Amino acid sequence: MLSQRATTPRILSIRPLRPPSSLQNASKPRLFTQNSPLLLIAQRSNALRPQLPYLTQPAFQRANGPSQQLARLLSTETRTYVKEQTWLAVKWTVIPCTILALATIVYFGISIELEEHENPTPDEWTLLTRHGVRGARHFAQPRLLETAGFIDWAKVGSRLRAALSRLEDPAIDGKGLTEPAGEGEEIVIEGVGRAGFDISAKSWAWRAGYYEVVMGCAAAAEHLDSMVRDKISGGVFQKEFVVGPSNPDPRPIPAYFNVTPLEENVAPASPPPETFYMRILTGKGFTTKQKMEAARAYANWLDFKNLPESAEEMYRWSLDIAKSALPLGVDPDELIDSNTAVLKRSQASSQITPNLLRASTDLATHYATNGNVTAALPILLSVLRARRSTSVSPFPPPPSSQPQESTGGALDIIYSLFSKPKFPSPPPSGDNPLIRISDKPTCEESALMLYIGEILFASTPSKESLGWTKQAVTIAGANLSHPTPTADVDEGEEKRKCMECLATGVRNWEVMLNRLTSTGEIDAGKSGWFSWGGGPRIDSRIEVEEEKTQIEALKDKVARERIHHQAKTPIGALAPNAGWSR
Repeated sequence: MLSQRATTPRILSIRPLRPPSSLQNASKPRLFTQNSPLLLIAQRSNALRPQLPYLTQPAFQRANGPSQQLARLLSTETRTYVKEQTWLAVKWTVIPCTILALATIVYFGISIELEEHENPTPDEWTLLTRHGVRGARHFAQPRLLETAGFIDWAKVGSRLRAALSRLEDPAIDGKGLTEPAGEGEEIVIEGVGRAGFDISAKSWAWRAGYYEVVMGCAAAAEHLDSMVRDKISGGVFQKEFVVGPSNPDPRPIPAYFNVTPLEENVAPASPPPETFYMRILTGKGFTTKQKMEAARAYANWLDFKNLPESAEEMYRWSLDIAKSALPLGVDPDELIDSNTAVLKRSQASSQITPNLLRASTDLATHYATNGNVTAALPILLSVLRARRSTSVSPFPPPPSSQPQESTGGALDIIYSLFSKPKFPSPPPSGDNPLIRISDKPTCEESALMLYIGEILFASTPSKESLGWTKQAVTIAGANLSHPTPTADVDEGEEKRKCMECLATGVRNWEVMLNRLTSTGEIDAGKSGWFSWGGGPRIDSRIEVEEEKTQIEALKDKVARERIHHQAKTPIGALAPNAGWSR
C-alpha cells in the first residue's frame, strides 16, 4: 500500500497559490466614523463602498465651456478644525493689539504727567489747549538744533496760534476777557492790529500761560518773517522759491516738495511779530516785568530789521513802563534824567527798582551797539554805581534751595504720578526797591563791567579796559561756584547769567590780551598797573603766557559748566514765564 502511494504521479494544481493581483489591490472598505481626510471619489471602479451621485465631485475639469464647477471647500470632517483655527487666529491677533494700544496710551499718559510736573500748564485751560501748548514746547526745544539741525517754527507757530485763538474765544477758554477800555468793542491799532485784552480777572496761572503763548507766537512770527504758506498744499516755503512776477528768477524747488508755490496762491506764513507784542504792551493784567520783556523783545526785532530809531523808541517805552511802576510817592525825575537816562545821585536813590536798572541798561546797550558810545558809557557807570550803593539787607541770606533728589523707588514714582502738579508761584515783579542780600558783587555787576570794558577797549585799546574785563571774569567765576542771588533774581537765573558772563569775559580777555600784545602795549621790559580795581601787573612775556594759560583753564571750566547745565535742563522745552528763545 505504501509503495503504491509512493509510485503514484503528483497532480499539479491548476489554481495558483496566490490570489490574483486585482483582488490584492482592491480598495478596502472604510468606516463611516473615520475622520481622516480622504478623497470623496473612488479611485477604482470596483470599490466596495457604494457611490452616491449627489455627493460625487467631478474628478476632472471641463476643458471647454464658459465656467467651471466649484468644488466644495469645507467638508463635515474639516469644519470644526477650521472654526477652531480661525478663533485662535482672531484671539491671538486681538489680544496683542489691545495690549499694545493700552501700553501706548499708558506711555503717553505717563509722559504727559511727567511733563506737567516739570512744566505745568494752567488747570483752567481745556485739554486741547494744553495739548497744543505742550506740543509747541516739544517742537521748540533747543535740543532739536543739535539732533535734527533745525526747529520747525511753522509747526510751532501754528500750534501756538491755535491755542491763542482758543484762549481769546469767550466760548472756550476766554471767558471773562474784556477790552482795555471796558466798552466791549475791539480796539484796532493802525498798522499793528488789535489791542490787548484786560486779563486782570484771571488767575495768575492763566495769565502766565497766556503770556507764554503770546510771546511764543511772536518768536515764531520772527522766524517765519521771510516765509510764505501755500494755500493749496499747506506747505511753508521761503520767498525765493515762489514763482511769480515779483520773483522773476526763483530758486529751484527741492525734490521733496510735491508742489511749486505760485505767487497768486501764497500768503504770509504768520502775522507780523508786532501783532503779538502789542497784545501785551497795550493789554492790562500783565506784570511790569512781562511788559518790559515784550518791549525789549520787540526792540531787538526792530534792531534786527535795521530800524534803530524805532528800537530806541521801544527801549524808551520800556523805561516809561518801569517809571510808572515806581513806589507810590517817588518822583521819577529825582531818580533818572529823562533825556540822557543817567541815574542821579539823590536821597531818593534808595527807591531805585530792579526794573528801572534793567531798562536803563537795555537802553545803554542799544546805544553801544549802534556806536553811540558817549551816551552809553555814562548810563552804564551810573547803573553800576547804583547797584553798588544799594543797601544790604539786615537779614541773613536764605539757604540755597537745592531740589530734592528722588531716591528712584517705586513709591516715589507712584507718588509723583498721582500728585497734582503745582504751578510756579509768581516771580518777583521788580517794582520794589532793590535790596542786596549780601555785600558780595553779583553777576549783574560783572555784566556791567564787561560792557564798560568793551566800550573802553573799542574806543581806545588799553590796559585799563583789560582790567575791567579781568575783574568781571573774577566776579563771574566766583559767583558761578557760589551764586549770590539778588532780591529780583533767583539762584538758577543768577547762575545762568554768571555762566554767560564768564564765557563772554574769557573770550574778551583773550582778544584784548592778543591785541595789546601785538600792538606793543604789553611787552617784556614794560610794566604797569591796571588803573581800575588794582589789577595784576604784567612785567614780561612769561606773565603773558601765564595769563593765556589761565584763560585756557577758564575755557575748560566754561565747557564743563555748560555740559552740566544742559544735563540738568528738562526735555520738556520751556518752562512757564521763561520766554521763548530766538
